[in-house]
Amino acid sequence: MKKITLLLMLFSLGLISQAIAQQHTIVQGICVNEKGKAIENVSVYVRDSQLISVTDENGCFTYTHAKAGDQLRFAHMACEPAFYTIKEEDLNGKPVNISIKTKKHELHEVEVTANAPHIAYDNPVMSVLDYVICEDGIYMLAYRRRNSALLHLSFEMDTLHELKISSEYKNVFRDFYGFVHVISHDKACQVGFSGFSEGQKKEMYLLPPISISKFYELYGPIITASDSVVITGRYAFFGLEQYYYCVTPTADTVYMLHHIVDEERRDDLLQMLYGKGGLDKFTTYMLTLYPKLYYIFNPIFGIDNKFYLFAYTDCEVLVFDAVGNELERHPLTFHMNKKWNGKMETDQRWKKKMMADEAKKEFYSYFVDDGLYTLMHIDMETGSAKPIMDLNGYPFAEMMRVHNGVLYFLYPTGNNHRKALYQVRIN
Repeated sequence: MKKITLLLMLFSLGLISQAIAQQHTIVQGICVNEKGKAIENVSVYVRDSQLISVTDENGCFTYTHAKAGDQLRFAHMACEPAFYTIKEEDLNGKPVNISIKTKKHELHEVEVTANAPHIAYDNPVMSVLDYVICEDGIYMLAYRRRNSALLHLSFEMDTLHELKISSEYKNVFRDFYGFVHVISHDKACQVGFSGFSEGQKKEMYLLPPISISKFYELYGPIITASDSVVITGRYAFFGLEQYYYCVTPTADTVYMLHHIVDEERRDDLLQMLYGKGGLDKFTTYMLTLYPKLYYIFNPIFGIDNKFYLFAYTDCEVLVFDAVGNELERHPLTFHMNKKWNGKMETDQRWKKKMMADEAKKEFYSYFVDDGLYTLMHIDMETGSAKPIMDLNGYPFAEMMRVHNGVLYFLYPTGNNHRKALYQVRIN
């Protein structure tokens, strides 16, 4: 009898332990769009109405009292709703990936005003894949039925040259010398011209291809250049340390331009790596899935034989001459917010993106709220940034670039959602 009672007690304790464990089961996940990019500010609901989480800047969410069979609903103003039913293997297991589709926005014909985005170049049988801006115009890679076309456009959007190329080429790249290349998954070709006639480039063609590994070996490490040196860079320790170097054209002299480190996050990660508890499963998975998750953002630009280093980690802009001698320093604060306790933190609306208008020597960034962009003009002297344009109606605009006071970007157009090149004059 005592044995039966003891067994019943143990069975009851097992049920209680199981119930307690169920109360503390956790489901973690990542919300991404069709291209695998993380989506911030996605509201996560359970049983259709109870808000349980909102995704962070890395698209991550956590549901701490999950049960198998719970249905989650994911909502974002710029995306289609998505649903997911929790499975047993999701409980306290590997984070789940939630793919969410961007809403398709059909743009109706509107009257173009002086400061409203409008289509700069649109062809009813082409969809723009990629583009770069050079001194002599815009080089655009567009998909057309079963092949692709490389277009060379003037800034007035006149077609100067057009070349049919294989559809295997998906990207176009401008190197630090100003030459243009088209790139596939395994090779790259430089764009050339047969000669000049009356001051204009003649026929456009592709030079013999090189392997993609050779291409990255030649151009990958080089970020920008002056007449005297090229600038290379590298990351260290999970991307929390960043180094920039000056290299002479003959590569016989190399010296450090600047070193930046996020000391606070590096110390935190060191504690997780070598501390008592070590890395938890979720952090390990994130480091494996998104190796650049922790990377600091401190871009450098070369314009007119000067280098402009935007050291966001250290909240300052450094200006160097053509050989890397420091000329000036300015504060850089627009990307920071002061918390209630007085501590400064990164503004979550800032997405670690920058654009340089090389023609006007101006610099821009942008804030994003629920997929909607606000273009910011950076004041080099004060380190502040002024909002100058909202791209309302164009959520998740792609490949934004600025040249000579004009903002360019790609966005779907028409019923078949081809992508066209849009432009808008910056006031």
